[in-house]
Parts: sequence; structure tokens; C-alpha cells
Amino acid sequence: MPYSLPRHHWFAALLLASTGPTPCLFAQNSSAVPVVAVEARSEVVTEKFVLTGTVTPRQQAALSPRAGGLVETVHVDAGAEVTQGDVLVTLDAAMAKLALQATESQLAQAQAQLAESERLVKEAKDLLERNSIPETQVMTREAEVAIAAAAARRADAAHRQQAELVARHHVVAPFSGVITRKLTEAGEWVTTGTPVMRLVSLEGARVDVQVPQERISAITPRTPVEFELASDPGNLIPGTITARVPVSNPDTRSALVRIEPRESSAQVTPGKSARVTFRLASDRPVLTGPRDAVIRRADGTVNAWIAEPAGSGWTATMRRLELGRTFSDQVEVRDGLEAGQLVIIRGNETLQPGQAVRLENN
Repeated sequence: MPYSLPRHHWFAALLLASTGPTPCLFAQNSSAVPVVAVEARSEVVTEKFVLTGTVTPRQQAALSPRAGGLVETVHVDAGAEVTQGDVLVTLDAAMAKLALQATESQLAQAQAQLAESERLVKEAKDLLERNSIPETQVMTREAEVAIAAAAARRADAAHRQQAELVARHHVVAPFSGVITRKLTEAGEWVTTGTPVMRLVSLEGARVDVQVPQERISAITPRTPVEFELASDPGNLIPGTITARVPVSNPDTRSALVRIEPRESSAQVTPGKSARVTFRLASDRPVLTGPRDAVIRRADGTVNAWIAEPAGSGWTATMRRLELGRTFSDQVEVRDGLEAGQLVIIRGNETLQPGQAVRLENN
């Protein structure tokens, strides 16, 4: 498992109990400066990488009518929760309904004509059996049935088409959610494609975050991640990375990473800001030292004091460091320090090179 180096844990008196002087011997030098030191270690460590993201809905839509017309009734307002199939807006469909009645009459006429043609065919066949009419007359009546059947199908299609046009004068909710904006009022004329409502799903919300292109390769679907909403700070919600788009946006030089809450009961509302924390494990063991040991000078150099054995005691030696990444209270040391060396973190404010020091527990 990734390891984050705790502060003030390995002390010189414990580390060198078998190879060096004991703590009580160090105390014999009364002029030595008391200090606290910890051991630098080479380990796999975890870095907290924090970014700001936005909660986005799984589904959102700008709803518009499928037919043009005058708005007759607006059934909901902004903030209303609706269920899939609910009628949101009704347009004036008087003319479409009249046309529907006409197609109903035409369909009834065509069906009656078909029924009459079928009756005449049956009658003709009975007469043919008694040799009362020629066979060609039966064939003629059968052709008339086929023509009447085609006319009935055409009338039925026209009726269903007109019924669909009437239905298109209603704007219905394609999924359950909440109305975020009402964009029309009764009496307005709207056309196909004119947005009249904005609908957002409240279920399945997720967090979208833009990750700098230089860090996207370190994030995988298995990377531990959690987030907290700006409206509820301190409440960490465990998440799972469900989408990772490695293609960077040329404008922002960043790539999209999508996180979904691990627990379905988490209350995540679209539109809110979220603070996302990725826990990135180093790909190999790195040498780390405590941040408290780092001394930055005005000339830009970075140094640290090292406790080194000197006879029966210890002396302070300054080392120039080359640092890398920061891991919580630890920093990566790329040069200037070796694993196992004791880095002074307390009492290093006024040390001088070669000064005697006494190691103590913190």
C-alpha cells in the first residue's frame, strides 16, 4: 500500500541503539543544542492532488415543441419536479383536431367500403357455385376488395398521422427531473426548435473536473478519489473514476475526468462546486524528508541540517538539497540526501556547521 511518511517518528536514539551511543550519553555534553531529528526513507508515498470540479447532471435537455403554434397552457414553473411523460406545455391544437376528425370520417368510410366489397365477393362466390354468374365477375369483385383494402390502409395511415400531429402540440418530459428554467408563457407563438423549458435530471449526478495535461497520465480508473461539495465542506464523499478523456482541450491544456459517488445515497446536486482530491501513489520508491527540515534561503537555494555521528555525540552538517514533489508533510529529495540519514526538524533555526547537537524525542 502507498505510504505517507509520518512526522517525528524515527528518532536517532532508537535508530542507532545498536551501533552508536545511547541517549543518556548524549546528555553528558551540556553545551550541545537539543534537536529533534527523523530518518529520511526511500518508500512508495501518496500525494494528495486537489482540483476544483463541477457537479453535472447525467441528463439535461432544452425542451421544444414538435409543432409550431400558440402556447395555450404552461403547466409547470421553474423548480417543479416532474416525472417522465408529464405534460409540461400545451399548444393550441384546434385546427389539428378538426383535421383529425376529418381523417376519422375518411377512415370510417374506407372501412365501410371494404366491408361492402368483401360482402359482394362472398355473394359472387355463392352465385358462382350455382353457375349463376361468370367467374370473371367474381375476379372483378375480388379486385375491388383489394382496392378497398388499400384505400382503408391509406385512410388509417392518414388518421394516425393526424393523431400524431395533435399529440405533438404537447411538450412532455422525456425523463424525470426538475425544471430549471421556464422560457415561455401562455399566448406566445413558438416554432419547432424553440426552447420552452430546461429540464435537468437529479439522479446520477457526477463531478466533472479538468486535469492539467501533465498530470492526466498519473490518473487511472483505480486511483483513489474523494470530493466534498462547497455547500457541505468537511463531508468527504468517496468516488469512483468512471470516465477519463486523455485528449486535452487546446484552449485550457487540460483533460476531462468524471467521478461518480460510490454510494447511491449521496446527495449530490447538479451545478454545485466540488473540491476533488486524488491520491496519487508514486510509481517507484522515492526518497523523502520532512517539510519542517527544509530551509529556503534568499538566494534560492534549499538546505537542510543533518545530524552526523561525532565521537560519542552528534554534530550538525548543512546539506544543499534538490527537491521534487510535495507529499502532505513530506517532500521528495532528488539530490543532497541519502536514505537513513537523520534530518533535523526542530532546533535547526540557529545551528552552525559542526555545532554539537543532542538528539531528543519530540
